[in-house]
Amino acid sequence: MTLLDLTLTISEKLPTFPGSPKPQFIPWNKIKSDGYNLELLFLSSHTGTHIDAPFHFIDKGKKIHDISANRLVGTATLIKKRKKPNQSITRSDIINFEKKHGKIPKDAIVIFSTGWNKNLEKKFYFEKIQASLYLQLNI
Repeated sequence: MTLLDLTLTISEKLPTFPGSPKPQFIPWNKIKSDGYNLELLFLSSHTGTHIDAPFHFIDKGKKIHDISANRLVGTATLIKKRKKPNQSITRSDIINFEKKHGKIPKDAIVIFSTGWNKNLEKKFYFEKIQASLYLQLNI
């Protein structure tokens, strides 16, 4: 299996969802005064590349710390579906994928490639966000 790193680098310049805090790196200890450097990291759970825990959309769903790290490594299903501005990933997109490629297994890791990442630094990047609750993976 080839490992593929899909993460964005966390920095103070990384765009964030409107209303979410920007990442901050807060100096805490310094070598000169404390013998070591230490920074506090301040960021939301939705900064940069992340997963949405079920709790994000389901009131009694699992929170991020309830998900085993083992659940985050494995073979993934890649759904390539180009999208234009204000187009969401829909239940129909997933159903059409499954008609062509077979049913997505219950505990599958699903990655969507929409091409939207090319707009990351543009103002309209976060204009419309809609999650597909169709998957409702039991992670």
